[in-house]
Amino acid sequence: MTKGSYTFLSDRAAIAVSGPDARGFLQGMVTQDIATLDHAPMAYSLLLTAQGKVHYDFFMYNHGNDIILECEKNKAEDLLSRLRMFTLRKDVTLKIMEIQVIAVWNCGDDPDLFSFAHDLRHAALGYRRFFAQGVEIPAFTGYERVDEKFYHELLIAHTVPNGSRDIDWESDTVAELNLDRLNAVSFTKGCYLGQELTSRMHHRGLSKRGLYTVIITGDALRPFSDILADGNLIGEMRSSANGSGLAILRHDSLELLGTCGLKIRDGI
Repeated sequence: MTKGSYTFLSDRAAIAVSGPDARGFLQGMVTQDIATLDHAPMAYSLLLTAQGKVHYDFFMYNHGNDIILECEKNKAEDLLSRLRMFTLRKDVTLKIMEIQVIAVWNCGDDPDLFSFAHDLRHAALGYRRFFAQGVEIPAFTGYERVDEKFYHELLIAHTVPNGSRDIDWESDTVAELNLDRLNAVSFTKGCYLGQELTSRMHHRGLSKRGLYTVIITGDALRPFSDILADGNLIGEMRSSANGSGLAILRHDSLELLGTCGLKIRDGI
């Protein structure tokens, strides 16, 4: 019997944020409270547009005197440029790092993973850790190494968006992606970019759409294609794998899914 599964996530990079003003700078920018890192090794967070749309998502780690933002590799340069726009006179240094990221799941509370961080988006996602270039990676004795596709299927099963596969950058809101339920946002910290709309939609339940895990009973739709029911637009497909997928759907349209080859997945 194996202890669990693990995979290398090949599409990840990191930005090191350093300098005396690093924590204060990030606190005024990102959705998560930087103080979370005082009692947890990792936190999940977002950078929004001024209109409250999701622009980037990333994990934050304490790393010596730096804070590391682990992000999607093809978004790293863009995120770096975006952050630099707001540094102004702050004593902050930003640089991209090459890293390797490992996710481990179905592993219980294995003490051998003491150096890994709980993925607080969902308990089923287990642990993750980044390794800087040159750092020795453990052998993971007793664990089964699997292809990344199994991790992608795990995210779909638990309705967790996977970066550019599932997020329409600068268009989707926090509430539409359920990111407020995935520990990406602090609703008790001070101001940050896009806070007003995000807080209002969360507390008043204003979002008319949300992210759902669906079972594909007909032909699979391409990612980001419209979902039509009787000629009416009810949502948009996102990524899919092995007969399941994620879709942004109008909350009032779920009973129409059967007409377009989809049904809501229950029991997750």
